[in-house]
Amino acid sequence: MRALVSLAVCGLLLTGCAVVRDPELFPANAMAQSMGPLSAHLIGHGGGNGTISLVLPSGEVLNGRYSINVGGAVGFGSLYGSVYGRGGYATGAAQGAAFSMPNSSPGVADMIGPKGTTAHCEFMNNNLGGHGNGVCRLSNGADYRMQY
Repeated sequence: MRALVSLAVCGLLLTGCAVVRDPELFPANAMAQSMGPLSAHLIGHGGGNGTISLVLPSGEVLNGRYSINVGGAVGFGSLYGSVYGRGGYATGAAQGAAFSMPNSSPGVADMIGPKGTTAHCEFMNNNLGGHGNGVCRLSNGADYRMQY
């Protein structure tokens, strides 16, 4: 019970608690399907930010950072909307989300590998439970649905 209370407090405050997550990434387009599913490793450093890494099937490791924008969504949504848009499509600029996730905040992550491969992710983090979902796009155009 004490562990559950600590986890809830960490998720709610997003400060001072190191949290480790291993997101699963599932193919969302033909390019990603040719690569297969991926796994990532995320370490939260408190304050709504941390490090993230992603291992590609080629063995290249992408490393970077993520941040969660508690209470705001500036510049968030275009990638997320392109995969989760209404009816399977996005409609132009997505400054906001066409869905509601109570107690959630938008987040972004950016990674780069030694061969120059990059990844950009947009996700919605559940502030109470610390879980979430989102989308990652690799520089080769592969789109992945992310769950953690």
